[in-house]
Amino acid sequence: MLNELNKASNSITTLNSTRLWLFAFWILVFLLNMGPHWENYATIREIVETIGSIVFAQAVVALISLKFLVPKLLDKDRTVLFIVALLGLLLLGAYTVIAIRYFYIEPSYPKTYQNLRYVTEDQGIEYRLFSFWALKYIIFSKMPQLFFPTAVLMARQFYKKQSYILELKEQKNLAELAALKNQLNPHFIFNTLNNLYLLALKKSDQTPLVIEKLADILDYVVYRCNERYVSLNSEITLIQNYLDLECIRKSEKLKVSFASELNHPHTIAPLLLLNLVENACKHSTSNELNSAFVDIVLTSNHDAITFEVKNSIPEHSVINKEMPCVGLTNMSKQLEMLYPNAFSLTIDQTKDSYKATLTLNMEAS
Repeated sequence: MLNELNKASNSITTLNSTRLWLFAFWILVFLLNMGPHWENYATIREIVETIGSIVFAQAVVALISLKFLVPKLLDKDRTVLFIVALLGLLLLGAYTVIAIRYFYIEPSYPKTYQNLRYVTEDQGIEYRLFSFWALKYIIFSKMPQLFFPTAVLMARQFYKKQSYILELKEQKNLAELAALKNQLNPHFIFNTLNNLYLLALKKSDQTPLVIEKLADILDYVVYRCNERYVSLNSEITLIQNYLDLECIRKSEKLKVSFASELNHPHTIAPLLLLNLVENACKHSTSNELNSAFVDIVLTSNHDAITFEVKNSIPEHSVINKEMPCVGLTNMSKQLEMLYPNAFSLTIDQTKDSYKATLTLNMEAS
């Protein structure tokens, strides 16, 4: 109920703000049409009727353009028809303003327009509307005058529409990222709980240490990585905790080295790097009887973050590049949303090793 009231209140506030903006806009249009020589008009009534007729025509052109021509033609990629219809509307508006001026404004206020009537009164309304002089006047003066408020309002409408589209895209990206995290977190937690379960079965003295590290990891995953970006140091701590758990479980099989060099305090999407670490630890010891290794190097410079993960490939085991694991697939989706055109992920595989290198261009992101 409270949320609905807040939404209604925000809607009313937005509506009032729009009305106030439009009121101020048309007042400004009125003043611009009146120009600096307002003293040439005899009375306030003459100003209101003369300038008001022009502003009314501008408002009608803007209303028809924004409510009908733009949604029915321009938004449906019928650009040529939109231009033709707009030019026809402006021409009709110009003829209307000239007719109102000829039949009402000039006879009502002859002193203001006596010089113009002296030049044109013998030619009549046909000369005002259809002569070569009239066409030049309409095309180069009246039509631009009628169109300029519409142009401003169309630009404002386009800006608001683009902002709305960007907001929707941002919300969509956040929703997709949340969904990806929901896929990543249970996957990671499941693997970690398996580690703890095996140690508990062995009644290992390292079980309390594993519980402590698992608690730190869960605290980070649940409470501290809800932001879109986190510090590199916090991600390093997460990775180190994960590697410690892996080394405890696979102490006889796995050798791990993790080196980091942070020359710039960048932030990064949470849990992003962990995908590569999990992938390396999983595949380095699969069916491995001898010692396996995982070598990790993280460097952070002013313009980029580079994360290299190299792991051994067990004998008689082949990693299919065309069938990436779920973690790497999710990681690729995250990279496309969070670092569009600002990342590279390369995979180098030999007979004995598998190396993934992720580079994030921080200047472009």
